[in-house]
Amino acid sequence: MAGRLLPSHRRELDRMGPMSEQQNTAGQWIQVAAGLKNPSMRRLLGAVLSGQGAPEPASKSERKDLERWASIGLLRHDGSGWALDDELLEKTLASASAAKANRSGIRRFFDGHRLQSLPAKPADRHEVVLYLRNAVIGDGEELREEQLNERLRVFHPDVALLRRYMVDHGLLQRAADGTGYRMGTVS
Repeated sequence: MAGRLLPSHRRELDRMGPMSEQQNTAGQWIQVAAGLKNPSMRRLLGAVLSGQGAPEPASKSERKDLERWASIGLLRHDGSGWALDDELLEKTLASASAAKANRSGIRRFFDGHRLQSLPAKPADRHEVVLYLRNAVIGDGEELREEQLNERLRVFHPDVALLRRYMVDHGLLQRAADGTGYRMGTVS
């Protein structure tokens, strides 16, 4: 039962997934980074952004590089020459703002279904750990440590830390002989 989650939590994780607009913008920025890695593309972009403009007449390779910047969405050609296309920058800022607004409650600690960081505030940490506990173990279910680790690994690689927090918060009870875990009395 690798990576088994309760159905209600699978639906929640699906809702927490990344938005396609954010993925598209991220893809464009990956292309920008690739363009910046290319010395000739970097020189051309620098010339346009500094106000020097693209060389006239542009060589075949320079035209190709300028067209690549345009296809990425960072430059545009108007009647007077090449200029910065603000649309990608505006889209990036709007996307970041929307993503921040959509990440409230415990969602702000997750990227999709992966836990990015445990909250520093005890109340927030309890809420996140409670969510994880409810996602990996059901009422009346008892799991061996390996089973629990397998389920927790879906969310975060440091399963020992998550287990320890769950036990410390009273969310999980460890069997006296240390062989298994079941739901604790705290919720």
